[in-house]
Amino acid sequence: MTLLKHLINKKVDYHDNKEYRQCLRELFRMNPESYKEKLNTLRSLEDLDDETEDEISYDDSAAKDLLDQIFSQTEKNQLFNSAYMIAAGTMISEDPTIGLAVLFCYDFLPLFYLCLVDYLTSPTEFTKENNHYISLMKKIS
Repeated sequence: MTLLKHLINKKVDYHDNKEYRQCLRELFRMNPESYKEKLNTLRSLEDLDDETEDEISYDDSAAKDLLDQIFSQTEKNQLFNSAYMIAAGTMISEDPTIGLAVLFCYDFLPLFYLCLVDYLTSPTEFTKENNHYISLMKKIS
């Protein structure tokens, strides 16, 4: 569980797309240098409005690394697998890694994050009676 300890004290709170994307950058520990060249290239080709520039400012590698770590530490847990499969189904998929990515979407991230923190801090106490898990399952179902 130590690989994901940095997630435990993060604040997952946002009220618009810009704040949501910033929250993802912090959770994923994105490195601005990784997308700086892409951003500069696009700026040289066209004028980018603030929202487009913000959307482009995304470190794919950092996101993949964290998602891989989360999946490797949760894939054997039946509760997470159930959530992953239901979330994957919203994308007409049966791939649990797709479900994990879906759980990071705007609508589901706050509840999924709370489940993840509960699991990371006390894996044996993370059960189907967990209030955050119950709320997440209601939201994705």
